Amino acid sequence: MDYKKVLRLHFMNHLSSREIAESCGDCSKTTVNEFLKRFRENPELSYPLPADVTNEYIGNMLYKKPGVSADQLLYRDFNKEAVYKALARKGETLKHLWQKYNAVGVVDGKKPMSYRQYCRRYSEWADSKQLTFHIQRYPGVNLELDYAGKQLYLHNRRNPEETTKVTIFIAALTYSDYFYAEGMTECDIRNWIRVNNNALAYFGGVTPTVTPDNCKVAVARNKDWISPVLNKDFQAWAEHNNTVLTPAKVKSPRWKPVVEGHVKIITMHILVDMEDMVFYSLDDLNRVLMERVDAENRKPFDGLTYSRYDLFTTEEKESLLPLPPSRFEYLERKTVKVAQDFSFTFDKVHYSMPRKYLRQELEIRAGEKEIYVYNKHGDLIRTHKRSYTPKDWVIIPSDMPAEYKDYGYWTVPYFQQKASAIGPSTRALIDAVIQKYAYPVQSFRSCFGILRYAEKYSPEALERCCKDAVLAGRCNYSYICNTISTYHKGPAQNTVPQSKTKEEAAAAVSGAYKDDDSKYSLKNLLKRQETEAGNEE
Repeated sequence: MDYKKVLRLHFMNHLSSREIAESCGDCSKTTVNEFLKRFRENPELSYPLPADVTNEYIGNMLYKKPGVSADQLLYRDFNKEAVYKALARKGETLKHLWQKYNAVGVVDGKKPMSYRQYCRRYSEWADSKQLTFHIQRYPGVNLELDYAGKQLYLHNRRNPEETTKVTIFIAALTYSDYFYAEGMTECDIRNWIRVNNNALAYFGGVTPTVTPDNCKVAVARNKDWISPVLNKDFQAWAEHNNTVLTPAKVKSPRWKPVVEGHVKIITMHILVDMEDMVFYSLDDLNRVLMERVDAENRKPFDGLTYSRYDLFTTEEKESLLPLPPSRFEYLERKTVKVAQDFSFTFDKVHYSMPRKYLRQELEIRAGEKEIYVYNKHGDLIRTHKRSYTPKDWVIIPSDMPAEYKDYGYWTVPYFQQKASAIGPSTRALIDAVIQKYAYPVQSFRSCFGILRYAEKYSPEALERCCKDAVLAGRCNYSYICNTISTYHKGPAQNTVPQSKTKEEAAAAVSGAYKDDDSKYSLKNLLKRQETEAGNEE
């Protein structure tokens, strides 16, 4: 059992022992109660715990004497068929039936099950028989999440045949049935976090537990329901909002019946009418959708005088946990490697790093305003301000080395020597590129890119290209990259020896296309016309 998690759910989220047991999945309600009792009675432990307290330390402090665990005891079984028939009676509950079962006590050395075990055994039996039982709901305890099966479409004004699918997200409070809906064009984790943030803002609070559908943006794997693997970004969202994720069983709509009912309501009473409308923007679609959702929330229940909105404002809203001061921010994750110029690249921007991280792989978590850098152990190394300017450099001056000879073969003398071996124009261009930056290491990638064209084409072609670049004042990698191919075949042979006359030079330049101007004189044209007339006769 995760003792620290149990304490957090009890003292911060104020969950009951039953809810804690269901959230943890590896302990019973009785075990949780026994642990909390021992924790309160222990004079050396108190909440909040110090940072260095571990689960092992708590276990040694509270369970010094070895004993038989609850899982090793033999429990007395009960008649599930009789329980199912009893629940059909008006006013009968599973809690009352368990109390009657528990009151009998130990029979033939077998101990009665806890209420959690009792419900689980009955639930497993009911699932095998395709039966259901009523779940008691309490104000401000649970929020259910799902997608509507029916989709809407956005239209393109310029091309009416082009459409974009819109998936409808739904969040419903299980006690009041008060619900929220929003359209999404992309069902990725970024938009999933965004619509969940919007739902909490709509309700004005958060519930201690949230039950999502088993979509990939929420649950990575959920084979046995007991220990699901959650999406790490959605789990971080839950921790930020001080709530617990309790996914429903796979392909079991009965485990989230409230939101499933709202899927039916939205599909039959809202989306059917909206599919005949034409929307050109997601904002317009969501505006109409929310108007209809608000109307449905304020519509009285069948046969009753109050609505979902009335029940929410009078009984459930005050029971919700307060929202954190700031909304959860989704962080883009990427693994990068620190290059030999003491920087890594994220979103086409260079960020500096100290020498000790050279050639190491790091994990980047990028927010809207800041870049968080973590090492392979998951420890935060530093924070950079995020830049959105392509090819920009975000530098911390202490990262830049004072000398380069000890930091690998990418140095200023290295590139200068390579450029001099090609030619003086190439050397002049490389020097100009290096001088453009405040720190020479910032230019190393550009220098490397320029010099490698000597291998791709030829040193002569690169030298001629660099000469023109220097003369034009275009000393940068982009100019070389875009023009080097035109120098590959060599310059045009249009030079003429100085000893030749102007007429000979003009003829040499024109080459094969030089023609005799005398044949176009008036005398020769008239003579040609008379000859053609004589031939016709």
